[in-house]
Amino acid sequence: MPYISQRFIDDIPNQIDIVDLISKRLPLKKTGSDYRAPCPFHGGKNSNFAVNSHKQFYHCFKCGESGGAISFIQKFDNLDFVEAIETIASEFGLNIEYDSNTKPIDPRLERYRALSQKIGDFYMQQLRSSPAKEKAVSYAKNRGISGEIAKRFELGFATPSKNDLLLAFEKDEQATIDLKLLGLIKTGEYGDYDFFRDRLMFPIHNSKGNVIAFGGRAFDNKAKAKYLNSSESAIFFKSRELYGLYHARKYSRSMDYILVVEGYMDVVSLHQAGVTKVVATLGTATTPDHLQILARTTNTIVFCFDGDNAGRAAAWKALKVTLPMIKAGLLVKFLFLPDGEDPDTLVKKESAKVFENRIDKAHTLSKFLFDHVKSEVDFDTIEGKTLFLEKVTPLIGQVNYEIYQQQLIEGVAQVVGQSIDQVKIIFKQQEKQVQTTSFDAVPVIDNEPPMSDFSDFSDDYQAPSPKPQENSAVKALMSRMISLLLNYPFIAHDNDTVEVRVGALKKIDKKFKVLLDLVHTAEMVENVTQEELLKPFKNKPGVYNRLQQLRTLVPYLSENEANNEFLDALLKVERQQSKTQSLLIKDEKEYVKSLQSRRGKKN
Repeated sequence: MPYISQRFIDDIPNQIDIVDLISKRLPLKKTGSDYRAPCPFHGGKNSNFAVNSHKQFYHCFKCGESGGAISFIQKFDNLDFVEAIETIASEFGLNIEYDSNTKPIDPRLERYRALSQKIGDFYMQQLRSSPAKEKAVSYAKNRGISGEIAKRFELGFATPSKNDLLLAFEKDEQATIDLKLLGLIKTGEYGDYDFFRDRLMFPIHNSKGNVIAFGGRAFDNKAKAKYLNSSESAIFFKSRELYGLYHARKYSRSMDYILVVEGYMDVVSLHQAGVTKVVATLGTATTPDHLQILARTTNTIVFCFDGDNAGRAAAWKALKVTLPMIKAGLLVKFLFLPDGEDPDTLVKKESAKVFENRIDKAHTLSKFLFDHVKSEVDFDTIEGKTLFLEKVTPLIGQVNYEIYQQQLIEGVAQVVGQSIDQVKIIFKQQEKQVQTTSFDAVPVIDNEPPMSDFSDFSDDYQAPSPKPQENSAVKALMSRMISLLLNYPFIAHDNDTVEVRVGALKKIDKKFKVLLDLVHTAEMVENVTQEELLKPFKNKPGVYNRLQQLRTLVPYLSENEANNEFLDALLKVERQQSKTQSLLIKDEKEYVKSLQSRRGKKN
């Protein structure tokens, strides 16, 4: 499919009025030359959010969110870049121009998806006709899976043979090569063999319904690996996919909530019982990408875990990932099941209605947060309450949604029996301590070369310097992101918002231009090498030498780990930079006047 013409994208500000676009979503009021409203991104009550029709630009003077029409629609409507452009074009009656001469960045993707569908068809055929199918059929029946539900999820069967899949595609040389690239055919000491053998097969679909990977469930509960997933590939990233999301959207009348469970069988069994608004992570903990995808689909996310210690530990990890992602209108809850039960077993003992009542009564995020921290201290003592405050305030500090953060502070005041003002004082003290002594970032290594060489990219406009401790933390995080990007360029290509987010940071602090330039190159050049990434900087010796130092990555990370670490570092930098944004805005007019004065003298 051809890409949207860059000329069309660049011309959007000339064809629409950003005020008209945003006023459909926010109650804008004319104030001087701008239009104002409470910011939709940090939840403030004051009219800090300004929209300028002449510049076709928006900016929040509190949280620092800013950009043009496409950026606003991406953030407000939770859409990717292309979806945002299509939304704008639809609302203003614009005919999108496509560049028919532009080739896809990776032409293999369609081929991989088409092959994956053929593989899914092969596994389904084996479930119907293989001489060894009885084991799979009996297992499915014993688990209460009907033929209708098996067809809905396109369940299949990987035979016990070591090479049935390989033989099915042996006449297609390209398919055989691709099967190895997708990790479905492995090469061992005695030759090639099928990765999945003697398992019930679960095709994994993306949000559009394309098969992109597979999961296999062993029939023997004592198997060394009860579940196996496909390897990550060019079309499959575990941290970005949710099993059952396509089916949840297709078979649910509404998406007033989504239940997040831990396994394929839980999803399938709940569908069998009539509970269809359910998804599962794919062998990973919940990631920010998962939360963004879920938030686009529903306003209520319910995490479902076993009630044992392992389940609660997993729930706590999900809570910590969720805190920075909370936004206006999003409700997050936690459902803990009775000991020894999982959704599959419980829904069979109870009716779907009873199970959905459990979902309705699930703990709110705030209740789980307070209860969990209280369980870690001796709350009946002064010392225990002090420790409670020390533990809970840094967590609340991660919340970017201002109104919710305020409500949590008020909740803490009720729990400890102090006034809201007293808790706010403690909160501010803890926040300062975190900023100055224990900023949660990649540590700065004592012998690490300084980042000052990146100043080659600065221009006449210089932002005020943050505190030394904050500056060091941000530099360390940026170094880590650059190192990750040099070793895993796919990070920029596979995360649609990275360029926009790094671009926003560059507007605040010019030293992020290096990172932004690397992101641009990684996105534009197919299968880009480190040498190609570094080439544009050869005429800047200081920057080039620093990048040479950062190209070595220790320790080695999997693609999933590298992607998660990069996004986590980016989020931390965004939070840190937003704290200095108020200083930037306060002095912005003075800087602009100074710049105009200097340029006037040059002219």
